[in-house]
Amino acid sequence: MLQVRQLEKIIDNRSALSIERLDLNPGDIMTVIGLVGSGKTLLIRLLSGILSPSGGKVLLEGQEVHQSPEARKRIGVLFEEDLLYDRLSAQQARKSASKLSATVQRRLAFARTLIGRPCLLLLDQPILHVDLDTQSLFARLIVQAAHEGTAVLLTDEDLAWSGKFSTHIMELEDGRVTSSRTRASESEQSEPSAPEHLMPYKVPARKEDRIVLYDPGELLYATSRDGKTYLRTANEEATTNLTLQELEVRLAGRGFFKAHRAYLVNLQHIKG
Repeated sequence: MLQVRQLEKIIDNRSALSIERLDLNPGDIMTVIGLVGSGKTLLIRLLSGILSPSGGKVLLEGQEVHQSPEARKRIGVLFEEDLLYDRLSAQQARKSASKLSATVQRRLAFARTLIGRPCLLLLDQPILHVDLDTQSLFARLIVQAAHEGTAVLLTDEDLAWSGKFSTHIMELEDGRVTSSRTRASESEQSEPSAPEHLMPYKVPARKEDRIVLYDPGELLYATSRDGKTYLRTANEEATTNLTLQELEVRLAGRGFFKAHRAYLVNLQHIKG
């Protein structure tokens, strides 16, 4: 269904993304994981036909996506920024968006991608800033679409959510594929596999205008105050763009306990 061959994008005389080969068949669900700046969003824009590649081809059912409007019509795309009001003026967009919560905006944007039953879904960080109910809803809709023959490619920073239902996993770093694997179906697994949320994961944060990646074991606790989420280690404090609720999901199974609505505590650091 989807065939990518020698795809490359040059930005500022630098190869920002280079993928030798990528294939998706009907019913496949691929999660592309990577940190901020790894090339996930750039890949979505190239696959959707919105951005032209510097080299290579993107074929959907044999048609070149960047040359065929008909091929692009069969693709449903959810962007990180939603783009719910792209047909309104900036003033109208701000006024309309202010009436909706981030979760509701995300649900509407997701619903729009399903219009016309596309054969390919491209979802850029679909659960960004949504509640747990919406995460569950999106998971059900993605699995249902795949069962109906749609190929799905989504991006995220880890596998805490999508690892439960993905059939293929690809890791990106600095625009390059560092690993690619296929998950065995449940019927093929003789023993329960380790939970996907225990895959290696670093918590992204910002401290004094620099990006810091914390190993979950370093964290004493996370707390929310004044509309921001703070991470506390033994030596320092930093802020993260993740909400406390998102952190709770991503750190599930790692010994963290929500001691209060504003605190997520690492039990490994509590002495008896």
